Amino acid sequence: MGPLVSLLLLLLTPAAVPAHGQVHVQSSRGDTGLVPALRLRTEQADNAAQYAGYQVLRVNVDNNGTLDLLRTYEDRPGVDFWTPISPLVPTVDVMVSPDVRSELTRRLKDSGGSYGVNIGNVQDAIVHQNPIPSPFYLELLEGRQGYQLTWKAYHRLAVHHQYMDYVEHEYRGLCSTFSVGISTEGRNIKGIRCGLGEREIWIDGGIHAREWISPAVVSYLVKDFSATSYKEQDILKAFTIYMIPVLNPDGYEYTHTGRRMWRKTRSRTPGSSCVGADPNRNFGYHWGEAGTSTNPCSDVYPGSRPFSEPETRGVRDFLLQHKNKMEMYISFHSYSQMLFVPYGHGTERPSDYDELLRVAQKGAAALQAAGGPAFRVGQASRLLYAASGGSDDWAKAKANIKYSFTFELRDKGFNGFLLPSSLIEQSGRETAAAVKAMIRAIL
Repeated sequence: MGPLVSLLLLLLTPAAVPAHGQVHVQSSRGDTGLVPALRLRTEQADNAAQYAGYQVLRVNVDNNGTLDLLRTYEDRPGVDFWTPISPLVPTVDVMVSPDVRSELTRRLKDSGGSYGVNIGNVQDAIVHQNPIPSPFYLELLEGRQGYQLTWKAYHRLAVHHQYMDYVEHEYRGLCSTFSVGISTEGRNIKGIRCGLGEREIWIDGGIHAREWISPAVVSYLVKDFSATSYKEQDILKAFTIYMIPVLNPDGYEYTHTGRRMWRKTRSRTPGSSCVGADPNRNFGYHWGEAGTSTNPCSDVYPGSRPFSEPETRGVRDFLLQHKNKMEMYISFHSYSQMLFVPYGHGTERPSDYDELLRVAQKGAAALQAAGGPAFRVGQASRLLYAASGGSDDWAKAKANIKYSFTFELRDKGFNGFLLPSSLIEQSGRETAAAVKAMIRAIL
């Protein structure tokens, strides 16, 4: 028997099902654990060529002159600020095209500024970010465990939806799918609820399209609250947890088929050829204030009005319908390794700020204890920059959800939005530890 045949037989042999607790609903397929990859191929989208020669620079902003210089590049073609131009942070990460790079670096040198290079070739980083299983292996994987999703690769929207359908089918009585609406381009804004409790928690990912680690981490949480639910009986008896891995499905798909660095939705703006709004500036609380732009081409364009986007309207309507039960709201973003508490629109603090900080610090400590990096905890407006119209601020102020948080996941800029898929599992494990600690802190 050849080694490949032996490996195939091993992959197709069902693993032993672990002992289950009372809350755990056993999968009819047995084990739902991860399967080692047979072989990998690197998927290079056609859009990768758009970033040939682009670099991500880390500019030191130790004086106001450098900040002012960077502001002259806002909304300019060939420039994409990955982190905000803010006096609160010592550096700014900016992706630049070759021609802009030559000009910007010359102006920085002339003005006494300094910079480093985080990513020397963005196209290469895109190509190597996401080695995914071959089609042959994906078919094998689906045949064995009923879904194609792994935590070794970033996947398309359909694979995330397939996984939620699988979980609903295999863990009947514990988990079921739901939807908060249809996107501009007709895609289902789909989620899954798991748990038996009357108290409720909301978790979403993928509101910003290019932040691929966010949907991957939420799907990891779905796994933990279904396949390994026997470990989380206290949580799942008390709470029902609503999880949407990809809240911005149109934008997310476009990062796979069009522009990898796309951030916004894909709605049409009247009177403009530019597409989309920033959904995390589109919520109706301090809408259109700090951290936004009236330019429809800007990545922080908040839309023509509050809740102009079907994605944000869907969240609004769902949370308001559950207003008397929803106790915690968590939204996942990347990157910076921070955990935010309200408010982000300004330095104002809610009256229960100390309690929110206590729960957030429990999460950050658990994340680090699970092998993760240190996360800074506090208000975005004090740690990074002020941003209005955010989902977490609205959830706290308007939906009356007491505990509202936003995670900025790995890393701190070495990879930025192009975090390698090899770090998905570790990110999932450490973030799951944080979320569970935060939930148990309010039990």
